[in-house]
Amino acid sequence: MSDRPMPATTAIDLPFWDGCDARRLLLQRCANPACARHIYYPRVCCPYCHGGTLDWVRVSGRGTIESYSKIHRPQHPSFQAEAPIYFVAVRLLEGPLMYSRLQHKPASDHGLLGHAVEVVFSEPDHGRRLPWFALRGEPPERGR
Repeated sequence: MSDRPMPATTAIDLPFWDGCDARRLLLQRCANPACARHIYYPRVCCPYCHGGTLDWVRVSGRGTIESYSKIHRPQHPSFQAEAPIYFVAVRLLEGPLMYSRLQHKPASDHGLLGHAVEVVFSEPDHGRRLPWFALRGEPPERGR
């Protein structure tokens, strides 16, 4: 939809968005060997050790759902036809928490917490692909 809002890009996060366009999830990683943590969202320095050298690295795109919201009334009309939309907080295997949406509506809300996911990329919208997540395998057992 042509009126759909899209993220604004800056010089700081441009490698992230270019990676998404190429269907690769790139995150920053602190170049300080004593830290070496992966970082999301893109920044100018490491939020953990305050080191100023960050490298862009490809990551697995796999993780688990830590939290989610089921959005019934999107704030922008261009998303209304897709409602409900599942907005998820995913703990990536590399450590950072990343927020996005599920590619498809799940059959049930049961078992979403702790469910394994992997990154997928939307079709281009305004020339950009967005990182979304798709459910992997079976939901975790009850009580997890």
